[in-house]
Amino acid sequence: MFPFLMSEAAALLRVLQAVALFVLLASFAPAALRSGEPRIVALHGFETAEVRQQGFTLPRAMKIHIYAKGGGVRRFGRASMENPLFAYGWILNAATREVVWQMDGSNTRRNWEYRIADQYLDLPAGSYEATFANHGFGQSLLFAQWSRNIDRRALHAGRTERPHGFLAAFGADEASLLRHWREQVGNYGMEIYLPGGDPKEVPTFDAPLRWRNIVLALPAVTDSGHWTQAFQVRKPVTLHIYAEGEGSGRRMHDYGWITEARTRARVWEMAMDKAQYAGGGRKNRRQVETIQLPAGDYEATFVTDDSHSPADWNVAPPCDPALYGLTLSVPSDADLPAISMTKSLAWPVLAELARLGDDQDRSAVFTLAGAQSVRVYAIGEGDGDEMADEGWIEDATGKRVWTMERSRTVHAGGSSKNRLADEVISLQKGAYTLRFRTDDSHAYGRWNSDAPWDPEHYGVTVYAVK
Repeated sequence: MFPFLMSEAAALLRVLQAVALFVLLASFAPAALRSGEPRIVALHGFETAEVRQQGFTLPRAMKIHIYAKGGGVRRFGRASMENPLFAYGWILNAATREVVWQMDGSNTRRNWEYRIADQYLDLPAGSYEATFANHGFGQSLLFAQWSRNIDRRALHAGRTERPHGFLAAFGADEASLLRHWREQVGNYGMEIYLPGGDPKEVPTFDAPLRWRNIVLALPAVTDSGHWTQAFQVRKPVTLHIYAEGEGSGRRMHDYGWITEARTRARVWEMAMDKAQYAGGGRKNRRQVETIQLPAGDYEATFVTDDSHSPADWNVAPPCDPALYGLTLSVPSDADLPAISMTKSLAWPVLAELARLGDDQDRSAVFTLAGAQSVRVYAIGEGDGDEMADEGWIEDATGKRVWTMERSRTVHAGGSSKNRLADEVISLQKGAYTLRFRTDDSHAYGRWNSDAPWDPEHYGVTVYAVK
């Protein structure tokens, strides 16, 4: 009798599971599929990608139907402010790069572990970009909440985690959250339908839509990246700058700048006091402005630190994730021929003290046959108002004619104490001694925090200016 009862119970359980699965599938099925509306956008497959995008162009003012399924941690007492979610979608105006619709706690309903957006939206004629992102996963129990980043690179590498610790009992440890995410991620995504319209009227395109007269683009696609492109301006031009990066407090972590190549002066730089919130995580920043550049040689640069980039967003990505980095364009067609890409200027080395380790006190002699300008490029460690590792130049009498001063340096990447001096100075005819001295920690080959972007030049180099 007991085996019979067990088999009956097992059969009943299978029936209940089948019924529950049917109910779930029915409730999760897009209303548009049931009503027969034609689909123009489908964004799925977040097991392998954090962000997916699709562009579409409306030939006239039209109504669209958005159906999206994402996720977010329950926040008691402020569910309507549940934004950004850890899996959600939005739509950009492809021309202005501004958000016209975004999935959040106020326009979605909770359905089991998901957030559902099911909304009709009237849009004017124009091009749009639909985006859906899933950077992480979270769960909650009563008033407690847990979340983790989902790094697809680790998943691709086959790294696995085992439940452990006190939180594992509640399914809230890192391994359990990853397992729960795997169970749900296949259901995340967004679809857009065209009620009462002909989908043949709505062409699609690969996002992002490139606007006219882009002359230079430095897409920041990885962590710990450093990209530079030299360009020449043959007459005064107006330059439009579009930059997206990461910043917090008073410091930018992923950002770009433009240098006047011959003087080494920065003529434009992305800064926290100018960059605006770019959507998603609070550290996403965007700086859009127009500047005037005189004729000359320039270098555009963009750098990223060791986390939070298109390689892996560790918080919600910005609303324009495909343009993370630096993009330069010219508003006037007449200015387009005046800008061309070039190679970086060649700087003959006069003296070099590079790749210096701890406890070094090095020197090198160089001689100038006549008065001339030289470029001094130095990377060292500086905290507070002083340099812990410093360089300088002495003349034949031992007098310092140039010193690496903390107040005249900029961040050299990595740890905030990595400092860069890049200056052009004038020297008289004569013999000079280049000096560099390091303390007992944080130098080439033995970094006690993140290394600078250009570790091979840790120390100081003097170049001749042509």
